[in-house]
Amino acid sequence: MYEKVTANESMKIFNELLSVPSPTGREELVAAKILEIAARWGYKGEQDYAGNVVIRVKGNGKSKRVTMLSSHMDEIGLVVTRIELDGKLCVHKLGGTLPWKLGERPIEILTDNRDTIIGVASFGAGHSQVGQTSVDWNNVRVITGLTTEQLKEKGVRVGSVAVLPRSHVGPVFFGDENDPMIAAWTYDDRMGCANLLRVLKTMKEESFVPNCDMTFAFSKQEEVKGNGIKPLVIRELPDVLLCVDGGTPFPGSGVTADGGPVCLTKDKLADYSFDVILAIKEAAKAVGQELQFCVTDVAYTDASLALQSGGPLRVGHVGFVRENSHGFEVMRYSMLDKFFNVLYSFVKTFVP
Repeated sequence: MYEKVTANESMKIFNELLSVPSPTGREELVAAKILEIAARWGYKGEQDYAGNVVIRVKGNGKSKRVTMLSSHMDEIGLVVTRIELDGKLCVHKLGGTLPWKLGERPIEILTDNRDTIIGVASFGAGHSQVGQTSVDWNNVRVITGLTTEQLKEKGVRVGSVAVLPRSHVGPVFFGDENDPMIAAWTYDDRMGCANLLRVLKTMKEESFVPNCDMTFAFSKQEEVKGNGIKPLVIRELPDVLLCVDGGTPFPGSGVTADGGPVCLTKDKLADYSFDVILAIKEAAKAVGQELQFCVTDVAYTDASLALQSGGPLRVGHVGFVRENSHGFEVMRYSMLDKFFNVLYSFVKTFVP
């Protein structure tokens, strides 16, 4: 029924990236996947000492400036804060994870032995919490079924990180067969990474050369204040940074999952660059796509974090729209190509 969804190029690449865990600080598996996928099309990627992945594309010389397009590799998760005597793990958020979004479900803990073990998130006995209306991290434990010594042998310690097991992240297809909903834990920001890779693939297939040198960057640790993009832009010093990430229907924003891709113009940390916003708008117009413009004071992106670090001179953002951000995120099938078409149009037309 949903063959067209699984056949979509963005979704095929996304599924490959979703197949490995990538919590903040442990992005090495998805970084390896990105390098492997890019190599299929003849790209030689680099990985800096911080763990960011960079793929460089030479321009035709029309502009001497450098444009960086960036998506982050990390996903939200959990971090172990204490190991109790019975082997249960006390945990806290890693990035923007919320306990009520997580729920009681299996958890995959990444160990120092570079493998994983499974536990189950627990909020305690339901019978003893009748009438309780809220939950916070003090209520959350991960039941491991192991002793403290067994956990130590397996490489689990305070500071170990965890995510949902790959068997519980989707994607799941449902709804209108003509334009179904697609749900996954989470798109943020593997879908951005998938679209950057799809752009690289399409450029290779079409033998397209951009108007300036372009750096495709896959950054670490966005979910904890951009600790990957900041050193990367300081070292690379791109003239322009375009952040390729999600867009959220914030309350009162007017952004909807049924509309076009999102272009942030201002966020919690920065105003985005007027000329870059216009270039995104023109790129969308060239492929007959309406954008949804958005202002927020509750979120930020790698672009605004990088701008504050003093790296790029101008920044922009273009995003795919999904609901249920930082949870089991949901987007329309039609968003896949709407978003890619705008992004690729920007790559083809932008002259910094």
